[in-house]
Amino acid sequence: MFKLLNKIPSTIKAIGAISFLLNMSTLMVYSIFGLYLHNNLGISFKKIGFLDGAIEGFSFVIKIFSGIFSDIMMNRKLFIAVGAFFLFIAKPIEATAISYWNLFSAKIMERLGNGLQATPRDAIVGDWAPPNLKGASFGMRQTLAALGSVVGSVIAFILFKKTNENFQLIFWLASIPSLFAVLCIVFFVKDRKKEITEKNINTKKFSIKDVKSLGKKYWITQIVASVYMLAKVTESIIIIHIVDKMGLPIHYGPICMIFYQIANSFISFPAGIISDRVKNRDSLIIVGIIMFIASDLIFIYGNSMPIMAIGLILLGGYVGISQSIFQAKIIDIVPPHLKGTGLGIFNFICAISLIIGGYASGYISDVFSTSAACSLSASIATISLVITYFSKKLA
Repeated sequence: MFKLLNKIPSTIKAIGAISFLLNMSTLMVYSIFGLYLHNNLGISFKKIGFLDGAIEGFSFVIKIFSGIFSDIMMNRKLFIAVGAFFLFIAKPIEATAISYWNLFSAKIMERLGNGLQATPRDAIVGDWAPPNLKGASFGMRQTLAALGSVVGSVIAFILFKKTNENFQLIFWLASIPSLFAVLCIVFFVKDRKKEITEKNINTKKFSIKDVKSLGKKYWITQIVASVYMLAKVTESIIIIHIVDKMGLPIHYGPICMIFYQIANSFISFPAGIISDRVKNRDSLIIVGIIMFIASDLIFIYGNSMPIMAIGLILLGGYVGISQSIFQAKIIDIVPPHLKGTGLGIFNFICAISLIIGGYASGYISDVFSTSAACSLSASIATISLVITYFSKKLA
């Protein structure tokens, strides 16, 4: 792996460092955000599920436009920088918000920033990645992003205890890594304009023909991913489920994210390398779905914290596999001049699944239980497993 790291271009390494910083900032807030809403503001699971699904869905909607326009303008760095700046200024807004709708607005600002930078970020990795290291490049970026999440969760846990559960102070401090990320973008990220424009491809306007030219394999992958996303119970609800079921103090919420993100970080890079070597990304996606189903079953039937930790590790492993592998697969199958467009449309359609899945999991948690939400999640994930298996033959 260390030999492969030397072969990965410096811009991709810079993108990895930026992902580390932005995820550190985000997880300092996110690892305690659901607990803040539920325990301090008395917000229902349904509203928490809707909030998580809606803001993530909004982010995915922005991703489609940022992807398309980064293809048209061939200036991905600009979108990444503006997006990171919005992520930076969202943290003080979160720190001063005192109601559900104030926090909803703050999270919309944060997700706007994430949507603006995410697709151009992935596209620039695709632009710079050597042909035989696409999976490794995306895996390395995902690994650093997950490590940032681990560090952010650890910091949140320590500050949570040291400041006597002072949510607002932690939200303020979370803006510092975002500021460093903005500076890193300005000084270390470079667009790869020359090599792309030399292909003599007209990228000055977007046409519906671009969508049609994405191809059959692209749309089969899209169907698989959409059902996959529909199954997901939001992390906020999972954290509350474990804290309540195990009878833990609320400051243990960030610890749950640490298990989850450590697994994510350790699996992403090796999974990307393996997918490059075996040339069969679908098999790894199937492994990820099986891990996801197993995690749901553990959350339903687990009766001790060590067992729950295994569930969180499996869930983090699923995320580490799915995010890097799906992105690499999209880059494999879309035309070179439509990387941003392909990733953007992919993210947009997945957004619809996230919104529906987030609201449904929250509603079921309110009406029945969080365990019932995990049961539905496992059922839908099983359907996605069947679809993925047969899609290999269709493709």
